[in-house]
Amino acid sequence: MTPIPRHSQIHFYKDGDIELLVEKIIFRVHKNILTLSSQFFNGMYQSATPSIEDLTAISNTGFSIPRVELRGDAAPDVEKLLSFLYPNTYFEISWGDVANLLRLADKYIVETLTTACVAFLKRSYQEEPLQALKLAEAYQISSVYKESSKLVLDDFEKFFYEPRNLEGLSRSTQKKLKVQRQQYVEGLNKLYCVTVDRRFPPLTAEHLRTKFEECVKDICTFPFHSPSYSWMKLHQVDCSKHFECREELRRLKPFIHEKIVSFFGGEYELLAWTIKAPNFDAATELSYPFIELRDD
Repeated sequence: MTPIPRHSQIHFYKDGDIELLVEKIIFRVHKNILTLSSQFFNGMYQSATPSIEDLTAISNTGFSIPRVELRGDAAPDVEKLLSFLYPNTYFEISWGDVANLLRLADKYIVETLTTACVAFLKRSYQEEPLQALKLAEAYQISSVYKESSKLVLDDFEKFFYEPRNLEGLSRSTQKKLKVQRQQYVEGLNKLYCVTVDRRFPPLTAEHLRTKFEECVKDICTFPFHSPSYSWMKLHQVDCSKHFECREELRRLKPFIHEKIVSFFGGEYELLAWTIKAPNFDAATELSYPFIELRDD
């Protein structure tokens, strides 16, 4: 026996002039809300002429309301989409919803919902960087792709240890991540090898040289630390309490930055969209390698 469609408990308006049928749930809504919000529905209403089969009679008014079946969508997701569009209902995007909402926003061309989902990812990508990376790649959100890749690279073993974690990432993105990780590991090896040479870095103050070599030994010991940790440690070499080190320390920091870029194969950046402390110092904050969403 075929289940009888039932009315939505949230979006079934008596004065509605269009019905959406989704998984045996009927949403009676307003054309003006849909057409103003969705290019898809706007185009459909301008060009479509409903047939008799598409109309459902309303006995108490004598009017007919067109009914559109939305196939391939889940009723709870469409309900959340409508809750986002209607001003009388409140809906807050979460990790449990954002993937489905991005799909609906893309399918029905709802730009305001796409913008809201992107804003959510920018606020929350640090909580689920791998999921954010997958969504950013799927929907071509270049800024989120770049920022989430920083955290995935920073905890590379965690995300790549289990092959199932990579489902949903293209081979191209996986390759970019692996290449960037390999550059970091090779950079550590280069840094360790040249540090053995007493001419690197070109320092005369023995105390500063000792502190620098301790730092390199720390970050080059297996299992390797994260790239952001290594960046921080190398830039926090400090002997300011020793008068003979101050001038050399001033020369050492740009020297270290140049070598990091040379050895590790690219620039490191701070995380975007984070609140900076009043005493913020970019030189000593955590910085990260990254990949970008572009054609190679």
